[in-house]
Amino acid sequence: MKHKILIVEDELDIANLISNRLNKDEYDVHVALNGTEALELIKTQDFDLVSLDIMLPGIDGLTLCKELRKRNLNTLIIIVSALDLDESKEKAYSLGADDYISKPFQPKLLALKIASLLHRRAEILQSPLQYKKFIEHNSLLQSFFIHNEQLQLTPSEYLIFETLFSNPIKIFSKDELSQILYNEDLGNIDREGIRTHIYTLRKKISHFTTEEIIQTVRGVGFTLYKDVKSR
Repeated sequence: MKHKILIVEDELDIANLISNRLNKDEYDVHVALNGTEALELIKTQDFDLVSLDIMLPGIDGLTLCKELRKRNLNTLIIIVSALDLDESKEKAYSLGADDYISKPFQPKLLALKIASLLHRRAEILQSPLQYKKFIEHNSLLQSFFIHNEQLQLTPSEYLIFETLFSNPIKIFSKDELSQILYNEDLGNIDREGIRTHIYTLRKKISHFTTEEIIQTVRGVGFTLYKDVKSR
């Protein structure tokens, strides 16, 4: 069965550039040239993956991202935008985006990203993340519970773990996690500070389970999704 993909891009040349890079034998590709058109498609159809520009006529891409994530937790969302700002990236991830590519971009790279995300999603759906059987997230209390025992976290540790927990497919670099903390007024934490937070988080988690929850992808960053590239 083909993967169903929606490209939301107001510049037809760029939309065609993305579409032409996708193998039509593997993908059923749809294009929306504005946010209003995209929203109607989202309301009536389910897509495996959506590529979203942010600056769109009618309804902006971040609003669409929020609506998409509310409607379907399994739809993958890639933001493709000329807004190469840390604040824009942090906002996109907080709304449920799985990846963010800045314009100008290489169409081949985007096609590879799409294939990689769909592959990772298929693996997760076939083998559900085991840790979700014993880790509970209470967003109202801003707390995590492992085997019904509360994990005592600082605000910074909670935000890092909540970010990883809510975006299991995404691999977050130290710089991305540092920016997320900074944007939430939790301090200007450098890369070494992020490494220390991850170390402390792992140590606290180890009191409740022997399973390695936070994975390190060498040279890239951290994720809760365990695959053969993790160490």
